[in-house]
Formats: sequence, C-alpha cells, structure tokens
Amino acid sequence: MSINEICAKYGVRVEYFDKDLWDRNGIYIDEIKVVFVSKDLSPDKQKQVILHELGHIDHTEAEYKNAKIKCENEADRNMIHHLLEDALVQLENPSDFNYLKFMEYYNLKTTTEETMVKEEYQALIS
Repeated sequence: MSINEICAKYGVRVEYFDKDLWDRNGIYIDEIKVVFVSKDLSPDKQKQVILHELGHIDHTEAEYKNAKIKCENEADRNMIHHLLEDALVQLENPSDFNYLKFMEYYNLKTTTEETMVKEEYQALIS
C-alpha cells in the first residue's frame, strides 16, 4: 500500500519541511491531522518516518508524557508492520523473508525492533 493510500485510510495528510525549520525527522499533529516530514530525507526514510508518526494517531498528549517509551514502541511497531506488509507482497514465497536483511535495509538495530519484526512477520503469515 502506498503512503498516500495509508494516509487516506487514517484520514491524515503529509506535509514536508526543511530540516533547518525543525531539528527532527517528523512529527504528527493530531489537531490538524497532519504528518510533517523532513524533505531532506531519502524517500525510503520519509516512508519510515511517516509510518512511525501514523503510529502516534491514538496517543494522547498525557499518555505520551506518562508513557513515552510505550508510545514510541507502538509507533515503531506500526512502521514495521506496514513495511513488512510491503516486503512480503514482493516475495513469491513469504518463507523466503530474511528478517536480518530487512532490519539492515531499514537500519533497525535494537532487540526491541528485532522482536517486533519477528512478531509482526508471524502475525502476517498466520
């Protein structure tokens, strides 16, 4: 599914900003239903950032303040889920999926991200 299709599903639009405007890769602003992403990033990295930010849609400001790591992990899981969906569609046989190559391609390095990739993969092929 394309970024435009995913954003339409969520009822969100994407806007781009210059890196010198904000010292971050992206941000989701719920009040206006917009994901802002740095236009200085590569298209693949922009997609990652947008999918991550869409994972924050259901987070309230208070929840984010009180459980920031939980919210960030949920946003990362959303990103990983969508990236995996795209990766699996491109394979003739889903069992050919190599999670280490996937993680390397998307620069995913933590054990938490590894666990998410494995769990989301299993959920998608079940």
